[in-house]
Amino acid sequence: MFAVFQVLYYYYFAMSIVFGAILPHPPILVPPIGGNNLKAAEKSKKALEDISRRIKGKDFDTMVVVTPHGNVGQSSVPVYTGHVFEGNFSQFGMPRPAFTFKGDPELGLGIVKDTHLATACPETLLDHGVLVPLYYPQAAGVKKPILPIAIAFMPLSKLFEFGKALAKTSDRLGRKILLIASADMSHRLTPDAPSGYSPSGKRFDEKLVELVKAYDVKGILGFDADLAEAAGQDALWSIAILLGALDGKKVKPEVLSYEGPFGVGYMIAALEVET
Repeated sequence: MFAVFQVLYYYYFAMSIVFGAILPHPPILVPPIGGNNLKAAEKSKKALEDISRRIKGKDFDTMVVVTPHGNVGQSSVPVYTGHVFEGNFSQFGMPRPAFTFKGDPELGLGIVKDTHLATACPETLLDHGVLVPLYYPQAAGVKKPILPIAIAFMPLSKLFEFGKALAKTSDRLGRKILLIASADMSHRLTPDAPSGYSPSGKRFDEKLVELVKAYDVKGILGFDADLAEAAGQDALWSIAILLGALDGKKVKPEVLSYEGPFGVGYMIAALEVET
């Protein structure tokens, strides 16, 4: 009887991570901000609309968003444990509307309790690394609690372990989650790019897109650190956490689009958890 219970328990809770996504976070992709400039990023816009429709069709309780901005940590991963979060794009010329989201403090505090790799963060104001990836799902009608998590400048292997711990806590609480890795690629693709030009930018982006398409977890976690540094990226940290949360599951990867129209690489990828 106990063996049967174990099988049923595993079957129910193993699906706690229902979907993963890698989404960029440039405010210019928000239509009221980007305006006519958005025509140069039409592939990204369409892919974001596509993946948002997929997200709307998923059965989940909480949307976890891992941002490389906000209250970034050093020796531990900051987990936002508030009941309510808010934010706007005022620094990008769009003070209205203000966005408000319900939090999931039980899940957040549970993660902090279950692993030494995390700390509770009282921050309730959301940065663009969270707001931009949430913009298109919200526009598609997704209304779910969120759990923002900031990255920490730790080895990718440690962030992967944190992702595994996050999934275990979700299992324990019976929480179905959808996890978004907020990730811009190289910021050095063109001479007028935000961080200047480096030939490493294109090499980094091409390699990472290739690795995501192949779902090469080992390759991503062992990515050439010198190339990543030269490319001026902020993608690998959040992606490592996503991969950790998906560890042990059968995943079907799909890169919906990649482009770098403004000197920064944007990849939109779906990581479908197969049953």
